[in-house]
Amino acid sequence: MKKKTRVNIYDVAEEAGFSISTVSRALNDDARISAKTKVKVKAAARRLGFQKNAIATSLSTNQSKVIGVLVSELNRGFLSSLVHTLEDTAFAMGYSVIICQTNNSHEREKTYMDTLIASRVAGIIATLSLETDSYEHFEKAKEQGIKVVLVDRVSPKIKSTTKIVIDDYQTAFEGTQHIIGQGYDKIAYVSGPTKQLLYADRLRGFEQALKVAGLPLNPEWIEYSDDLSYEEGTRIAKKILSRKDKPNAIFTANNLAAISTIAYARQIGIRVPEDLGVIGFSEEPFSAFMQPSVTSIRQPSTEMGKLAVQKLVEEINADPGESYIHQKIILDTELIPRESTNRLCKR
Repeated sequence: MKKKTRVNIYDVAEEAGFSISTVSRALNDDARISAKTKVKVKAAARRLGFQKNAIATSLSTNQSKVIGVLVSELNRGFLSSLVHTLEDTAFAMGYSVIICQTNNSHEREKTYMDTLIASRVAGIIATLSLETDSYEHFEKAKEQGIKVVLVDRVSPKIKSTTKIVIDDYQTAFEGTQHIIGQGYDKIAYVSGPTKQLLYADRLRGFEQALKVAGLPLNPEWIEYSDDLSYEEGTRIAKKILSRKDKPNAIFTANNLAAISTIAYARQIGIRVPEDLGVIGFSEEPFSAFMQPSVTSIRQPSTEMGKLAVQKLVEEINADPGESYIHQKIILDTELIPRESTNRLCKR
């Protein structure tokens, strides 16, 4: 049996009765082609099951309708919500999306960047991996005319890009104030790698809130992790809670570590929130359903995702003869008080 070959533009031209150049222009909605001809060509393409090659189209027209997304992890609540919104918004605006998960690897991030550049994407939306400490691959993309928008994990070293972030310093400051307001006065902090700006800012906000309240900052109560996974949260909780001088509250730089901290504390007989208050940055879908439910700081993932696509498409379509003004957009967060810090009501 003869293997069926893939339908190409020559087949569509023969089926529709037009030249190849006319068919190509019709499929790309060229203004020089009449509406009647476009209808005939597209009908022939549908009958044959013809599909345009997005990369080939971008090469021939110098216009791509594909956006690349570099995301550190897809199994975290905030990031999965962000990517869901990115894809949904891009599709509504006529763009397809290539999603690349870096697993927080700098090398993987660079490899995927090369793939996206080779694919001639119109733009890239990225949240940096935890390992990223050099940025030549982003400059390489921009040199190729690819627009870049950074979300959440950003770096001031990447110039001429729109950045969509939260105020990590102020948010951590207010989160710490909340814990203090609930009567906790010996507070530990679990940080991500501070070479990433957002984790450095969160730690500064925590430290400043203690200073303003006149509370001690015990260096032994500050721990760092390059991962902040559930397992890492458990490991660090064991370390902090095994000390002779224990804290009575723990603020973690992500919500997954907060969840594992609560689980471990309960396992060893420490009551939450009576003996230990716990608050986590960001929000996992099940935070509200834990026992006790987890006090969290919600990041605006939906708003971030929509804005990232809108700003990227705006820059893609900007007049090349005019200078595009890049922005740093700071969005609001929301503190969600729940049982894990509700100490006053337990007394």
